[in-house]
Amino acid sequence: MSSWLQIVVNSFNFWVVYGLRLSYNVLVVLIKMKKLLYFIFIFCIFFVPSLSRAEVEIGITENDINIDMYPEKPQPYQDTKITLSSYATDLNKAMIEWRSGNKIILSGYGKTTYSFKTQGPNTSTSFVVTIMTSDTRDRLTKSFTINPSEVEILWESVDGYTPLFYKGKSLVSSEGLIRAVAIPNTNTIKSGRGDISYTWKKSDKTNLDVSGYNKDSYTFYGSVLNDSEKVSVKASSVDGSYDAEGKTEIPTYDPEIIFYNKSPTEGIQYQNALTENSPFPGNEMTLVAEPYFLALKNNEKNFTYDWTINGDSVTTPLNKRELTVSPTSRGGYASIMLTLENINKLFQKVTGQLKLSL
Repeated sequence: MSSWLQIVVNSFNFWVVYGLRLSYNVLVVLIKMKKLLYFIFIFCIFFVPSLSRAEVEIGITENDINIDMYPEKPQPYQDTKITLSSYATDLNKAMIEWRSGNKIILSGYGKTTYSFKTQGPNTSTSFVVTIMTSDTRDRLTKSFTINPSEVEILWESVDGYTPLFYKGKSLVSSEGLIRAVAIPNTNTIKSGRGDISYTWKKSDKTNLDVSGYNKDSYTFYGSVLNDSEKVSVKASSVDGSYDAEGKTEIPTYDPEIIFYNKSPTEGIQYQNALTENSPFPGNEMTLVAEPYFLALKNNEKNFTYDWTINGDSVTTPLNKRELTVSPTSRGGYASIMLTLENINKLFQKVTGQLKLSL
């Protein structure tokens, strides 16, 4: 029994000593935390107000005033809206004065917006805006200049075919070669070009290969999937005085074969296209097929010609777009068809058909 009693007494003494040591450590930690809290309290009392005063003393600068313009890049003779904004002060309570040249054009509390019409190209409009803030009583001045600029995009079908003496413009067909040319409206252009850099985009994707200094044209093949090609360009002068953006949408069309009669004495009768059920004149006639807008120009060697009469193939003539025919009998109709197809491109194909009354 005495051994068991001794074990109990020793265990009791151990836990008493452990408990006293634990209490002492906790007390030390609490004292240290109290000192930390006291330090934080003193810091907040003496230092935080000083920081706040320093913040107030810094005040507001011109960089805290933002200038927004709509449109972002005004063109000549365009209605333009200028708006002031700031996250550092309430401009609706500020006294704002707008000047252009030596003239006050707008003045009053909260006058954050000014609208006007830009002048012509190569004509700058300068503004000086003075702002007296209501909270800090700071007097701020913002100066800026607006240079209205514009650039036009002209386009052409490089390989689109049209017959001789055709007065119109060749349209673009599927997979046709297109050239877009930027025409800046500015006196910066000298001797036809000028110190201007161009950035070209097609379908909102920048093409760096064709962009750069004095690269005022962009040549590309049309897509087989699009009904039109969207092209835009940004033109800016090296000195920064000219900055404009232009865009255009180039539609694509299906090519069309139109037939004409070629007279032995008067040549091709372009003034009278042959239509369905046109009468067959005389004993013989030469048909001329004109594949309008097909991507044939400078590329004819890649096209095959397939002539048929009433469904039967005939030998392609030496002049591939001219076929001389003569009826073997009178009465009824003769159905003549021509198909042109590019052997290297799937979607460059056109078929024309003509029915002649015999």
